Amino acid sequence: MSKSGEVVLDQSKVKKTLSYRYYMYAILALAYFFVYFHRTSTAVMSQDLIKSFSIQATSLGLLSSMYFYPYAVAQLPAGILADKWGARKTVALFVAVAGLGSIIFGMAPSFEIALVGRAIVGFGVAFIYVPIIRILADWFRKDEFATYSGILLAVGNAGSLAAAAPLVVLMAMMGWRNSMYSVGGISIFIGILTYLIVRNKPEDIGGASIASIEGREVPKVAPKAVGTMEAIKKICKNYNFWTTVIMLSFMYGTIMGFQGLWANSYVMTVYNMTKEQAGKLLSIIPIFMIIGCPLSGVIADKVIKSKKTVVLLGCICYTLTWIPLVFMTDSIGLGMFKVLLALYGFFGGFFVVVYANLKENIDLSMAATATGLLNTFVFLCGALFQQIMSAIIAKNTENGVIAVAGFKSAFIFCFAALLICITVYSTQKKKKAN
Repeated sequence: MSKSGEVVLDQSKVKKTLSYRYYMYAILALAYFFVYFHRTSTAVMSQDLIKSFSIQATSLGLLSSMYFYPYAVAQLPAGILADKWGARKTVALFVAVAGLGSIIFGMAPSFEIALVGRAIVGFGVAFIYVPIIRILADWFRKDEFATYSGILLAVGNAGSLAAAAPLVVLMAMMGWRNSMYSVGGISIFIGILTYLIVRNKPEDIGGASIASIEGREVPKVAPKAVGTMEAIKKICKNYNFWTTVIMLSFMYGTIMGFQGLWANSYVMTVYNMTKEQAGKLLSIIPIFMIIGCPLSGVIADKVIKSKKTVVLLGCICYTLTWIPLVFMTDSIGLGMFKVLLALYGFFGGFFVVVYANLKENIDLSMAATATGLLNTFVFLCGALFQQIMSAIIAKNTENGVIAVAGFKSAFIFCFAALLICITVYSTQKKKKAN
């Protein structure tokens, strides 16, 4: 402490914190990369899975959605486990669990075992995002947090990109089963790296805390914590919370139904493309979503300075990309379709601002619980949309051939859902200033 009473920081400790965190961030971002990879990988594997397990479109929808049900259920427990057991050990264990699930999925001799493998993958990756966010909060300054959270989401979307054309290439080289073995092995290795290198707080490596680097004083007596059930009750009574639930659940549900499952089959059917060609074409979506995710945050913070407005404008523009899919299902020119995919990915990425909008409408002491509760609805809806679209398409499938009318009906369902979420979200009330 200096003569003036100010605390003098040990610069060697500050340097240790500010440098070590990037090694951790790289490992954690790689773990999150595979969260998105697994989420959308069934799209390019759809035809292989149908042949391998002799299943119909409805069963394929169930298989893909098995990722989302355990993912949704685990959102609240993930936050609790990260707090009580530690974020580092939580990520390390469950990345490895997801890897094991991927191996089981690849080995599956029957459809039932494949369902189990897919469910284990979904359960494993469910415990990754929330603990990572907890680690970022302890290792990055307040004015850095949004930036690195946005980059994390961009890396995740890069995982979706890898689950398109690159996965098709990998499957062509070694088949879909061996591809899943490889991904599973890599995931387990990432889990080991996480345990060995990642730490919960800078103090664990003898570094300076972020609070001390920012010059913030940590209160000697922590405020009384709100119980989990009490927090959930307060959140559920908040009208604005439900507007974010409808917006993000319906918007994300359409993304998972199309990009996450049926886009590949649609392109192969309408444009008479091979699986490889379709995968390459659809890689346009995650490429532009990688741009849209972080850029939407910048627009919300620096340009328009309104989270609600940015989400609403983004969703309206995203909804407009569905109009050609609904009214020109089998007559969209290839050039126009490429532009459509780019706009779909870019404006689809605006969904990430919903999380910032949620924090504006929820007491910060309940923000983690609110995020977990929101994600529960979002991923349940992701699974539900995949199954509903699969059921619609199955009714228009004969001898393994999907009629264009099936895709059109599924797209109408998505378009209607988006109109509903825009209408509901626009009624969000302005939070009263304290």
